[in-house]
Amino acid sequence: MNWWKRRKWIVVIVGVGLLVMAQDAPAQTPPKPSFLEGDTRLACECLLCLAAGPQAPKECQAALTKYYMIQAGNPFKTMVMRRNFLQLCPKQ
Repeated sequence: MNWWKRRKWIVVIVGVGLLVMAQDAPAQTPPKPSFLEGDTRLACECLLCLAAGPQAPKECQAALTKYYMIQAGNPFKTMVMRRNFLQLCPKQ
């Protein structure tokens, strides 16, 4: 009878330990920053640079180069492809 009582406490202690470890597990992983990368970042930069007009700063060069390098066989397809590129920028 005494053995059963000791075993019961061991199970309770191990269970509580597992619960504590499970609570701490999410806190150990650092949150991932929500920065834009790749074409999404370039699309958002390009929108801002195009809004600046001819006075766009030199930081806009990479985004605008990517935008103007998008070309197709005819002007309509070029316009559609450039619009699709700009739509990569999230609205929220």
